[in-house]
Amino acid sequence: MLSLHGVVKDFPGAILPAVDNVHINLYPGELLGLLGPSGCGKTTLLRLIAGFEQPQAGRIFLADREIACPNCNLPPERRGVGMVFQDYALFPHLTVAQNIAFGLKQQKGWRRSGLQQRVLEVMTLASLEGLHKRYPHELSGGQQQRVALARALAPNPSLILLDEPLSNLDVQVRLRLRQELRTILKKAGTSAVLVTHDQEEALSVCDRVAVMRQGRVEQIATPQDLYDQPATRFVAEFVTQANFIPAQRLLQSWKTEFGTIYLAEPGVDLEDGVDLMLRQEDLRLELDPQGIAVVRDRQFLGREQRYSLVTESGLELVARVALSQTLEVGDRVAVTFDPQVVKVFRRNNQPLAVVADRSPRSPLPVLAAS
Repeated sequence: MLSLHGVVKDFPGAILPAVDNVHINLYPGELLGLLGPSGCGKTTLLRLIAGFEQPQAGRIFLADREIACPNCNLPPERRGVGMVFQDYALFPHLTVAQNIAFGLKQQKGWRRSGLQQRVLEVMTLASLEGLHKRYPHELSGGQQQRVALARALAPNPSLILLDEPLSNLDVQVRLRLRQELRTILKKAGTSAVLVTHDQEEALSVCDRVAVMRQGRVEQIATPQDLYDQPATRFVAEFVTQANFIPAQRLLQSWKTEFGTIYLAEPGVDLEDGVDLMLRQEDLRLELDPQGIAVVRDRQFLGREQRYSLVTESGLELVARVALSQTLEVGDRVAVTFDPQVVKVFRRNNQPLAVVADRSPRSPLPVLAAS
């Protein structure tokens, strides 16, 4: 449906390209997320696809038609792409029905009866029945968001682009509309690219997610693969907010300040050491006067507790545990984890394909304290 080949966009005076050699393929009916921190290039990439910017290098194809390259740039209105902006960009002087019909009126061949029927169809799809005579200021934020989506869907585009469509909504509305957004797009059968800086939003709405950093795509994968198998340390930190524990190789094991973990295949020569990645929910805490870590802060999150820890060496860790386990600030705790969940990263940011040893000498199911 959409192909980007080596796309580059550089703005004058910038130290690094805003988009740097990006390769992405989007398939029919797929929802693709562009996820990353502010300034990573995700919105610029969306604007390149929409036609608001032109690449300095690379090519962009939409359904086998070249729409952008350094020497060609098909105007946005001729690309057949729908756009949902962050602020929705609804016309305040037009009703809901008139806003939705606006894009249809710009296209030739729509008769009045057919136009009205299409407006009714997309309003039903977006659960906007009965609101056709209201003006934008008479709608809630969630209703405005659905009107903007319905307007983008009305011309039946092959691709929908969404730029932070839920960022202006309060938490409860945003959580509800995540599923509604996915349901509407799936029912419409439309491919979509969603820009967001919200990890949960990207993982819950999209079929695949491209994690961006400094203009480049660090990893593109399904939400579960991103979470379970991050390809770089940045992806692990940004998507899962993982902990990293320094470790040194000792023959068939890794030495950490928490103890020794044994691995079946320690891998290549790693004299400089590695970092062991552990997600917040992988850590197990137990009250222990001799424990190596101290609880520095506690946050109640409703369904779980979030503890900030600091070890004797100054290493900071974060753990999420069940509500049934309550610790106080200042408590000393022993920190353990299952070696099977460990991911090993070189200090140069690249992961290692190593697995925990299942032999009897391996301290499973938890890491033995030193």
